[in-house]
Amino acid sequence: MMVLTRRLALPLVAALIVCAAASTAAAQDQPPSEFESWGLPGWSFTPGVVIGALFDTNVALANVGPDQKAASDKLFELQPFGQLEYHGPRTSFTSGYQGFLRRYFDFDELNGFDSRAHVELRQRLTRRVTLIADDTFMRSPTTDQLQLNGVPFLRTGSRYNGFSTTVQARLRPTVDLNGTYELTWVDFVRKENTFLTGGFVNGVHTDLTKRLTERFSAGGEYGVRFANLNEGTRHMTFQDFGGVVRYRVGPDTLVEASGGLATLEDHVAHDTRSGPHVKARLTYRVQRAFIGAEAGRTYVPTFAFGGSNQSDYLQGSVQMPISRNRLYVQESVAYRRATPFIETDTPLDSIWMRSVLGYALQRWFRLEGYYQFTHQDSRIPGGNIGRHVAGVQFVVAQPMRIP
Repeated sequence: MMVLTRRLALPLVAALIVCAAASTAAAQDQPPSEFESWGLPGWSFTPGVVIGALFDTNVALANVGPDQKAASDKLFELQPFGQLEYHGPRTSFTSGYQGFLRRYFDFDELNGFDSRAHVELRQRLTRRVTLIADDTFMRSPTTDQLQLNGVPFLRTGSRYNGFSTTVQARLRPTVDLNGTYELTWVDFVRKENTFLTGGFVNGVHTDLTKRLTERFSAGGEYGVRFANLNEGTRHMTFQDFGGVVRYRVGPDTLVEASGGLATLEDHVAHDTRSGPHVKARLTYRVQRAFIGAEAGRTYVPTFAFGGSNQSDYLQGSVQMPISRNRLYVQESVAYRRATPFIETDTPLDSIWMRSVLGYALQRWFRLEGYYQFTHQDSRIPGGNIGRHVAGVQFVVAQPMRIP
């Protein structure tokens, strides 16, 4: 569900935005920033609320057979939110909080309140060096909303926090160095009954590239992650190194590709594995639109069963106005295949899809049609979970300048 800016729709739960999949932390597609900047100069504050009436076709995330019907229900959702921003010549600061109050019509035991919070700081230290710090917190009633790699869809509470800091430096007129540190923490409710382990993963990723032409650059990359899972009983080290190329097709279009060798060392099982890792990305961004797609394969830790797997993913998103800045559309879709290295663990094929079609009745008041689809197949007979959530929501938001 989404709160919308004056110029472009503001994702409320934009977990599948393409740039998020570039993360080198534990969850390859960990949740991105919850809020998009309004971009007003100086200090500003944006209060707002989203009011929605929805229908959920599988409230329990149950695994039902072809002749069975999952329990469904209607629900009312209220989402108060607020965002504080500052934009100056060298500094950009954005922070936001959003609550989710859900009330089901028939299943009262599913009622609850969840939260999203995000803060980001961008500081240009010198003409050639920029610092970016980012932190995102999410609390969700179901694991299909969290969208972590290799986690089965269950109606159990989950908490996520992702912190990252990046330094972008231009060492020479044609040489760029990027370095990122990331820390991901995940915890679940009723872990003892669900095989969900939780834990944290931290690591660094760097790439050094040289611009060979005005549009083409190439270089190398290296990343290392340390996973501490299942209350400290599982320790693993992941490393990726290889080459990266970037080609700017035009002023608004960028094509990127990277590949090399990925290694995994399980310090408890004394198991070491290696294999190729690849990634390709296309982004097109203009003032009022964004189109992106990404695909890749690598080794990643998983917060289910406290292990690791090979992850293959494909995802993309579209955000754009389609009629005089009043009618707009947002689409995102992602597919992920998690293949565990231990035969007794469960392989998972997961799909997430989200669609929003909105119309701005006024600059501060918008009407949206919302649809979300999640599906997971464990690749065993009868191992399918499908869920549709659809409805209508009203969005009220207006930024206010702070003198």
